[in-house]
Formats: sequence, structure tokens, C-alpha cells
Amino acid sequence: MMLFDKQDITQEKNITTCPFCQGRELIKKGQRQKKYETAQVYYCKNCDKKFTPGATKHKTFPLRIILESISLYNRLNTFEETAKNVSEKYGIPLSFQNISNWLKDFKEYIPFQRMREFIDKKYDKRDMLVESKLFHNQIYDFKYHRAKTDLILNEDFKHYRFRPLRDFLELIVAECPHQIFKESQLRASEYKDIFNLDQVKISPKTNAATRNTNFVLQAVTNNKLRHQILQEFMLVNDSVTVAVEVPVLLDKDDISHYKNSLNFIVPITLKDDEIITGHIDMLQIRNGMIHILDYKPSARKQKPIEQLTIYALALSRLTALRLYHFKCAWFDEEDYFEFFPLHVVYKKKRKKNKLTARRAGSPG
Repeated sequence: MMLFDKQDITQEKNITTCPFCQGRELIKKGQRQKKYETAQVYYCKNCDKKFTPGATKHKTFPLRIILESISLYNRLNTFEETAKNVSEKYGIPLSFQNISNWLKDFKEYIPFQRMREFIDKKYDKRDMLVESKLFHNQIYDFKYHRAKTDLILNEDFKHYRFRPLRDFLELIVAECPHQIFKESQLRASEYKDIFNLDQVKISPKTNAATRNTNFVLQAVTNNKLRHQILQEFMLVNDSVTVAVEVPVLLDKDDISHYKNSLNFIVPITLKDDEIITGHIDMLQIRNGMIHILDYKPSARKQKPIEQLTIYALALSRLTALRLYHFKCAWFDEEDYFEFFPLHVVYKKKRKKNKLTARRAGSPG
């Protein structure tokens, strides 16, 4: 599968921040002609410097061609197959050496390389990934990296417990109740400000997701394609993303279980025929946890706690895995914020200070 539609490769994403001073007073100052693209030159009024943006500043080929090639290769195509496919699509000569060089130059963005040799011996490229279009009012491109998931679960004992997640992902294409997703009027993303966030710590983190996003989105000129292109790149090229656009649902019985059996605080009431649905942007398995990720442009201005918590509650029920094993996060090119969904719905009773307890119990 190709990352990009065939389009004018001279198109370029508009830049809003100066790479030298982070200033935002930028103006376009002409263009610089490269061999296969025309690069926009910017001038920063704040630091008085000119620059051409992008990770490919000193590269002959546009970034979108580099991304396309890297991803095709990591879908277990050979160097020759990758070069032939990309060359035919864009009408430019591409060699074995070009692709080999890019894998070295951009290795920090493609840790899947460490897994590729082992997976290539064990899996056919047609079976490595499961892909399906889900027609749920709009089209969602569900993708599941079977080979990566198997390797993650088997190489680390603390991940072995997450086999039920793999079982769930394997069944989505065959058993997803599509009609429910088409008919449901309740979307997880529509719930706002319903949870008590006491004891919930939202932690800004340094994470590879922001670095990858900043790298990949330099090549995206159509904002409508940001999710799709970022999901594809991370699923195919990182070492922890195992699925994207994962459908989940939560019904009345699930809510009842959380409230009555686990004593969770879930301020949602559903009728018998009401079901909350949603699609998880990205699922990762790393550091002994299942991570639910959502790409949100302007992440610093948003706080999708409800949406992500509902995703976690739904996935926990669908896989029979404890909510304790889940983390949630949202991110963009600059910021990454994470929290434990368990802390949203389960509040620990605070122990009274011994001195306070004595005073409260002594006669007045």
C-alpha cells in the first residue's frame, strides 16, 4: 500500500515556526529549485535568517518519496520491488542504493528495522499485516500488525499476558458488528467533562510519537490525510504500534459491571438499546502496558480524557484485561500527554493522618 496519492511532489506543507529561534513571524522569500522538487524559502523576521524547511534539506528526493520507500520496504518488499514501485508511481529513477541510504539516514524513525530480518524469515508479506476498510458511517482503515504483535508478546514475559488483545484484534475483520457502528448515535468523542479528575495525574512526556509525527507530517500537504499517513508510518515502521483504527464499543451491561462489580465511578447511563462506539487511533504494547494513543492537532489546547477513558473501558471489557494494564495518551508534533484511565474511574480512599484521627476521636 502506498502512503500518498500520486500528486505534485513540489507541493509542500506550510511552515509556521522558525527552526532557529522558534519565532512565528515568517514570510515566504522565493523558491529554491532542487532536482525533483521546488523548495519554498522562508525568512524569519525575528532572527533575520532564511531557511528551507524539512528533514530532506540536503537530500535530492522529496520526503514523501523517502517515506513511501521506507514503508514499502518494511512491508517486506525487496529493495528491487520497492524501487520499481516508487519509480513507476512518481516517474523518477530510484536505485537500490537510494533506499539503503535512507534506511541508514533515518534509522531513528524506523526501529522496526531491528525486527524486520526475523519477521521476514517467518512471515509472508501478505500475512504480516491484516487490513480492512470498515464502513461505519465513514470509512475507517483498520490495520493490525500480526507479526509485530507476535514478536512483542513472545520476546518479553511481561507482555505475554496480553495475548487476549491479540485474539481480539484477530477477530475484528470476521466478527465486528458493523451494523451497531452504523446505527449507534453515541460516540466516545462526544463525551465531555463527565469524570471527576481528582487523583488523575496528566503527565507531559518525551515520546517517540511526537518525534515521528514531526518527521512524517512535514510531507503531508492535505490535512485530511494526517491521521491516515501518520498511522500507516507508525504501524509499519516503529517497534511498538500494533494496530490502528481499532473499533470498540461499550453497552449498558459493561457500564453496570464497572459500577456494580468493581465499584468504579462511571457517570454514564445507557438504555438497553444504546451503545457507545469509537475507533482507537493507535494501539501500542510497550513497557508492560497497553497504550491507547490519539493524535490531536494542537494537543496542548485539548484534554480528551473522557474519550480515551471510554476507549480504555471498552477495550478492557472486550479483551477481559484489567484496566490496570492500560495507559492513555494524546499527542501532536510537539507535545505528548498521558494518564492512567484507572485513576479516572477508581478513587483510592485517603488514609487519615494518625494525629488528625486522634484529635477527631478525642472528646471535646
